[in-house]
Amino acid sequence: MWFFRGLSVVCLCFLVTACGFQPLYVPVQETNRVAVPIKIATIQDREGQILRNYLVDLLTPEGCSQKPLYILEIFLTDVITDIGVNKDETTNRKNATVTAALTLRDACTYEVVYTHTAKAINSFSVISENYFSDLTTEEYAKKEALRLLAEKISLLVVTFLDTQCKTVCVPVPTVVIPVEAGTQESLEAKQIFSGFPPSRE
Repeated sequence: MWFFRGLSVVCLCFLVTACGFQPLYVPVQETNRVAVPIKIATIQDREGQILRNYLVDLLTPEGCSQKPLYILEIFLTDVITDIGVNKDETTNRKNATVTAALTLRDACTYEVVYTHTAKAINSFSVISENYFSDLTTEEYAKKEALRLLAEKISLLVVTFLDTQCKTVCVPVPTVVIPVEAGTQESLEAKQIFSGFPPSRE
């Protein structure tokens, strides 16, 4: 009985693999990353530069495409909020929240094809006795939140582009039937391929 259960599990794994199933939340291997035909627009401020660098590594590891199909625009905001308070009403823990409003545009028509909002939160402790260490901890927490945000954005963009690729219609090849010149069939063929309906006398 255990043999048949094990055999069924193995067969199920083969079927899932054959249908094109790919897990989304799997660490990306460095050797398997493929550049996405996308251009990442400049993001404002220092935090935007850090986020853009993370996105470049995730979406275009081999460099930006010479002829990108899409343009990714991001409006980034970051907020630091207090979440832990001591007895003397001083803060002992904070949250670093970064939010990105995504806009994906067609590179040719510049029309918006996809919009979404992604958010990442990272918390850090506060040591009131040392201002420099608190500042360093805050910067590190924001940088880590930006890294998590970049992973979320890349997942959203790649999922959308994968969906678009699956819905693209495959062009039907033109079949040319050889006919003898000067016949009625050749005249009708010329009229069909030129865009006009065949004439009937």
